[in-house]
Amino acid sequence: MAFSFLFPGQGSQYTGMFKEHFEEFEEFQDNLSIAEDFYKEDLKNIIFQEDSRLNDTYYTQPLLMIMSYSLFQVWKNHKCPSPKVAAGHSLGEVSAFLCAGGFNLKNALRFIKFRATFMIESKGDTKTKMSAVLGLDGESLKKILSDKKAKFLEAVNMNSPLQTVIAGNTDEIESIKSELKEKGAKKVIDLSVSVPSHSSLMRIATTKLKLVLDEMRLEMPDFPIIQNLDAKIPITAKEICVNLAEQISNPVQWASSMNRLKKYGLEEHYEIGPNKVLSSLAKQNRIKGSFSSFDNIDTFKELLSKYGK
Repeated sequence: MAFSFLFPGQGSQYTGMFKEHFEEFEEFQDNLSIAEDFYKEDLKNIIFQEDSRLNDTYYTQPLLMIMSYSLFQVWKNHKCPSPKVAAGHSLGEVSAFLCAGGFNLKNALRFIKFRATFMIESKGDTKTKMSAVLGLDGESLKKILSDKKAKFLEAVNMNSPLQTVIAGNTDEIESIKSELKEKGAKKVIDLSVSVPSHSSLMRIATTKLKLVLDEMRLEMPDFPIIQNLDAKIPITAKEICVNLAEQISNPVQWASSMNRLKKYGLEEHYEIGPNKVLSSLAKQNRIKGSFSSFDNIDTFKELLSKYGK
């Protein structure tokens, strides 16, 4: 009965996500109402209407976290077991610690609001974008970026041996796309994110977040969580806080995190959020076993019956 949980980050969201879950499980409406009271805004409309704010990091972060947390609450309320280990990609790491009891919901919302706000402030007026480069290994990509000597152009998500996300000035990202394809990239896909997460441009946000976390009480999680910064499982609450702050201005070591996940030898992996982005990345990283997303309500209900009491 051992399995892993994978919590997705920004870029997984889509209009209308979890509509059937909202109709089926009261936890979704309850948690969204708490978030709406905290933000003093009608967040439900952002999810279910065509609204550009869904891709604005200020709103994307809390909405994705609430979706993951609601899924987990339904899971626990059906008396299903905890995972053997978990990992969250970028924002998903915060969702993982919320679900594992590291944060309570109030503090998680407070933290995520600061996180998004500081990231937006760190970006300032710089016009940036993030793009996924497919089919080119990370070391070759980093060399190309280094040789380019651009003002701002960095590899920020080491997702798999053949997928790396880059962040940079919009013009510089556009100018390098043709060269990346000439050097072996199969595709370069722009991502639906509004800030250059995990880049050096976020250093100010890291400094501010450390001050916020110093004032928060964060508990050790109920299950192990592999952190993005170093692909390790933290052993103290202080380590968790430092890593959460440093994470936003340093590359996500997802491929290394998946290598650590392999050591658990698990045969079942569940994605706790919208879409199947992390399931796809896990396969690219040659994680063995079956993959299921709680996004599919039929699959979710089957698993609740399988594991629940």
